[in-house]
Amino acid sequence: MNIILILLIILLILMAVIGGSRGVKSFFTLILNFFTLFFMLILIGAKIDPIKITFIGAILISFFSLFFINGFNRKTLSSLLSVVVVIFLVMFITYDMGINSNIQGFSNEQTETVAYLSLYVQLNFSKIVICEILIGLLGAIIDVSISISSSMNELYKNDSEITKNNLFKSGMSIGKDILGTMTNTLLFAYISSFMTLIMYFNELNYSLSTIFNEKVFCAEIFQVLSCGIGIILIIPITSYITSEIFFFKKLFKKDTSKIQKTYQ
Repeated sequence: MNIILILLIILLILMAVIGGSRGVKSFFTLILNFFTLFFMLILIGAKIDPIKITFIGAILISFFSLFFINGFNRKTLSSLLSVVVVIFLVMFITYDMGINSNIQGFSNEQTETVAYLSLYVQLNFSKIVICEILIGLLGAIIDVSISISSSMNELYKNDSEITKNNLFKSGMSIGKDILGTMTNTLLFAYISSFMTLIMYFNELNYSLSTIFNEKVFCAEIFQVLSCGIGIILIIPITSYITSEIFFFKKLFKKDTSKIQKTYQ
């Protein structure tokens, strides 16, 4: 615990020195998101539907991450709407596959870990798999979404003659540059948590076919692919929603000026 506190203090100092006031906001937003996630786990443990809790919790975490750090403006609003849409789509796409794939619960290799614990928890682990995917995806799509909307916001402010279609294309181009790095980030994040088990499989002389059919391996790959789908979807959705929101105000002004001229 003392080591964790020391690392937290170092993190706070570095974020304050390098990031300034925004870095401090980011630190306390991180703490707030941690407690939000912890409260979500308590509610799931209280037998409330984990899918609904995760969906609402994901929206709250996105709200805190976007508005507390970047303020309330068009780019954060478009980013939040995009994240909510992608979370819903990923949940819709992976729900049946996650339940029917039988990757829920603990694998044979984890039996010894839980052997001395009570297994009478009365939780639907099929739904927990979907919750893990949504939470694992959340940080990546928030990052990609705000990066695209912020870049589009700068383009919109610096070029008053830009059209909605060109702004959308610019957002797509920005997203394509981000796509490769974020996909690799997710892949390495999951693989790093899986390294110990890979070495364990190697010591047990598991064949490749055995590893590929192991529940724990399939669960990790399923989450990687699902998160990859989410990152791909966030690019066109953020580009579209951002371009629509940015030009909605301009269109509203044009319509208002036409009405004023008519009555004059």
